[in-house]
Amino acid sequence: MMRKIWLFSLLWCLGLALLACSPEPEKLGTARATDWLTEYVSYIQETMETDNIPGLALALVQGDEIILAEGYGLRDVASQSPVTAETLFHIGSTQKSMTAMLLATLADEGLLDWDEPIINFAPEFALSAARATEKVTLRQLLGMSSGIPDAAEDALPEESTPEDLFAVIRETSLLGMPGEEFSYSNLAAAASGYLGVLAADGESDNLYASYADLLQERVLDPIGMETATLYASVAQKNANHSQSYTLSRQGDPILSASYDFDGDILAPAGSLKANVTEMALYVATQLSRGVAPNGNRVVSAENLAKTWQPHLENYGLGWEIQEYHGSKLIFHTGAYDDFVSVIGFLPEFEVGFVILVNSEEAGENLVEAAPYMLVEKLGRQ
Repeated sequence: MMRKIWLFSLLWCLGLALLACSPEPEKLGTARATDWLTEYVSYIQETMETDNIPGLALALVQGDEIILAEGYGLRDVASQSPVTAETLFHIGSTQKSMTAMLLATLADEGLLDWDEPIINFAPEFALSAARATEKVTLRQLLGMSSGIPDAAEDALPEESTPEDLFAVIRETSLLGMPGEEFSYSNLAAAASGYLGVLAADGESDNLYASYADLLQERVLDPIGMETATLYASVAQKNANHSQSYTLSRQGDPILSASYDFDGDILAPAGSLKANVTEMALYVATQLSRGVAPNGNRVVSAENLAKTWQPHLENYGLGWEIQEYHGSKLIFHTGAYDDFVSVIGFLPEFEVGFVILVNSEEAGENLVEAAPYMLVEKLGRQ
């Protein structure tokens, strides 16, 4: 099933008219009420009202501390159930950086190298051109410069397996040699995750389940992300999961029919469901250079930092890297199943953010503008 990628591409040509500050929020939880935080929460709340966003979860991180984790609005309009800091949302392509972190843990153990040809540890992997197959690396695959076009996922059978994914990659004409052309590709990102399984285990009878297990073992469990799951069936059994919505012409929320499912072969590119508190733990682990707030060393600082290095189109490994008002901004958006999200951090300020929204249609403007607005607020402190 195709994933939406237009939202991510839009960020390259973004020209934003940032909104003015609104009055102080009614609630800041246990957060330290610094001026920038108060103003930022007010901005989020005002935008929610203006754009008719049904429900949203926001977290802000400073260093290794979560200074805010709150839910706003409704996770279920029909039952009037509120969003909380424990409400599960689909996080979409923000998961790509998690796949990068997973691969970085394998690099720490010498099971793979970002810049060695993939065929060194997965000799069965192939692109459509023999010269490209001999050259392509994981950095190029996950960094969106493998030459695989974004439209290649259209060729996937309706009911696909990871083996089908590799077959489509093998048969797809390339845009150019690896390292020459940027093309945002869910297919390439998903393949990276499955190649991580092969690097770790040598082989697998079920690449999807093996990727889910490896992500759990090496990323989710060490960080303490206890309710996060790839499986739609597990998420739906959680009483505190959010519905997703489109909008009527009048701006009223309309319940979406979910198209998320267990076994989605594009899972390593963005199939995780998680709550904002657990996503804040993940962002804090990034800010602390691989050490989770619980003290676990998840990944080395050296290999984690390699995921932040910009390459073609300022894209790293599951991250977009930009300079805005003189500050480095590392972030990524996600959109799937009518949810939309953005996560990221600003190394200069040691501040990170997570925004999860249960309506892609209503939340698209917010996730586009919010990272830049945070830079604005921090720059004024």
